[in-house]
Amino acid sequence: MKNKGNTQIESFEIITLHISGMRYSVDYEIVMKGDVAEVSQYQIRHRYPENERILEKRVLVSNVTMLSLLNECKLLLWDGFHGKHPRGVLDGTMFSLYAVVNGDKKIRADGSQNFPKHYRDFTDGLYKMLNGFETR
Repeated sequence: MKNKGNTQIESFEIITLHISGMRYSVDYEIVMKGDVAEVSQYQIRHRYPENERILEKRVLVSNVTMLSLLNECKLLLWDGFHGKHPRGVLDGTMFSLYAVVNGDKKIRADGSQNFPKHYRDFTDGLYKMLNGFETR
């Protein structure tokens, strides 16, 4: 992973997280809109000739809440993470993340049944936001 210096995210434009498994694909998209973050969850339906991206849930949360989650999960340190699929594991979950933060800093990470530290905290935080649970 790159960037061991500044680990704080102060702003973001967009964060996309794609998660897929044997029988599902989902996209999470977080967009800063003024003083709120729009958090969307999309189901990906695989259809020929083009996949469908279907909005399942969308919520608005304060940027303070979202920035707190991003920084608690140390998302900036995920840049460059590439989690190779573990030997002997026949199935699993794959993810890819792309983010633009702090003006023009791009974060890219991916993995297959191998995740950066705090990955589960991040996905759990998104789940709580999208399902109306208290996150702080």
